Amino acid sequence: MISPFAAEGIWIPLDYAVAWAPFERFHFEANYYETEQPAIALPEDALVVDLAPVFTNEAAMFAAGEAAINASALRAFVSLAGDLEMTALDWQHTPYRYCPAKHASANIEAWPVPVFPNGDYYIHLGPDAAWGTFGHPWQRTITLWGRSLTESLGADLLSWLPRHPQSPT
Repeated sequence: MISPFAAEGIWIPLDYAVAWAPFERFHFEANYYETEQPAIALPEDALVVDLAPVFTNEAAMFAAGEAAINASALRAFVSLAGDLEMTALDWQHTPYRYCPAKHASANIEAWPVPVFPNGDYYIHLGPDAAWGTFGHPWQRTITLWGRSLTESLGADLLSWLPRHPQSPT
């Protein structure tokens, strides 16, 4: 079955191994039980945001926090990527390439791979992978890297969420 996103030409499925290759430099190690150490090698310019305040909310406030993070990320992605494509990775699921501007213009609320890590590791890589996000559902964090993204999305998120102790910056 073809995803409605693929049918619209907005989210295009990718080969798993090819899509994950640019992320290998982060030495990702999935581990449900690890709560202290980051699951990726953090770049020097990384910012790790603590999502625990969102996860501990009741249903409506949780949903509002999740939606706010995804919306803020989309706004930052559109600003930084323009009409260029990004890659979205979902651990052990279909990866995609997509244009955030087309996604925003189509007014699509659901993402095949959201930014907020509600159930799996979610990664979004900028056009050259110089910036991106890594969502960790069990540590309840989102890691941002790349100065342009930490100064835009990072500043937005830190206006209402705390910096996580793992954060090098």
